[in-house]
Amino acid sequence: MAEQNSVSEEIRAQRQKLKGQGFKAHWDYFWEYYKIHTFVAVVVIIFIISLINQIATKKPYAMYAMTINCAGIDVQQNLQNGFYEFAGIDSKEFDVIVDTTSTFDYTNLDTSTVTTSEKIMALMAASDLDSIVADEGTFFHFAAQDNFMDLRKVFSREELDSFGDKVFYIDQAYIDYVSSDEYDNYFLSHEYDKSNKYAVMAAQHDETGEYIAMPVDEMEDPVPVGIILEGTTTIEKSGAYYASTPVVGITVNTARLDNAKKFIEYLNQ
Repeated sequence: MAEQNSVSEEIRAQRQKLKGQGFKAHWDYFWEYYKIHTFVAVVVIIFIISLINQIATKKPYAMYAMTINCAGIDVQQNLQNGFYEFAGIDSKEFDVIVDTTSTFDYTNLDTSTVTTSEKIMALMAASDLDSIVADEGTFFHFAAQDNFMDLRKVFSREELDSFGDKVFYIDQAYIDYVSSDEYDNYFLSHEYDKSNKYAVMAAQHDETGEYIAMPVDEMEDPVPVGIILEGTTTIEKSGAYYASTPVVGITVNTARLDNAKKFIEYLNQ
């Protein structure tokens, strides 16, 4: 109580000194004693205004894609603008996002790799992610976790056949192995059944992070989950994957299937 009285008395004394001394004296006093409080208040107000503005002006997504491990300059803007035009989407009404900021290296679980995995999980949990483009090794990794839609549910047989050998398949038996207790035990012990070809594939991928190719006719249950974008004009012009072969797929729980399909068609030009 004594301390509170002392503070109150000091404030009264300062106010008495300021009487009749004009605006500048009052301003100097205010700035000396309240500048930190003022700064914090201004920052908070700006944040609140910005947040309200973002909520009020945010447009619904027409399509949200991630391009992982891509390179090049202005790739994001170029791909977004190109898809707006290709799909006939009104940019004043809808947002198209092609996120080119994410990197992933399964052999080096650094902050960027972990962040990319967490971003994918968060976006898919909210049904905000429609498509993923990545180099073959990274695409294979996420395909093994059953993140991509069976393209037979998206394209007709004739449409799928038109892609020829550009269709990327994964064996459902391999997906099943990766989600099994046997794989979990291997992950803990690093011991696996060398007579099980899927266990051998998983161990090889874990060691190298590379795409483990298997001929489709050797798969127990081949599932088309991606389209290989090697040599397409859109990708070559963008410079996004000049050092690797990208694959594009549609996330298993996309909320915008029609535009996700158009995105594949756009990239395959």
